[in-house]
Amino acid sequence: MPYKIGQVAKFHTTLPGEDPSQLYVVLQIIEDVERPRADIRALGLGNSFIPINTVLLTDLEIVETDTSDLVGKNVTINKADYSQMTGKVAKVSKQNLMLDLTKGVKGVETNVQLTILDKNGKEHTGTLFVNKP
Repeated sequence: MPYKIGQVAKFHTTLPGEDPSQLYVVLQIIEDVERPRADIRALGLGNSFIPINTVLLTDLEIVETDTSDLVGKNVTINKADYSQMTGKVAKVSKQNLMLDLTKGVKGVETNVQLTILDKNGKEHTGTLFVNKP
């Protein structure tokens, strides 16, 4: 069950006709002793307007994400010194992890720890950053 904003989750039990692999990001958690709920938004639909749905928190489960698909891709990372670097992913620190997303001013910050190679072949380590389009 999700416990903080920005976690990626899915429904542990889906209704007939629903995609059991559909992922959602938790936008808000509504603390309530009797019926804790979450506001969620579907990921990867490609629509410009994606509705926010309020669901029971107990209907969701946190999703473990496979980050190995990032190897070889060009990405931007946030480094420990608060600078950003773009390059090709050389390795991921954890292949499977519980993905956390945080909305920033210029994009989305993640907890995915990567090592990239810049255009000169120098290694840089940081967390994956997704720029706003």
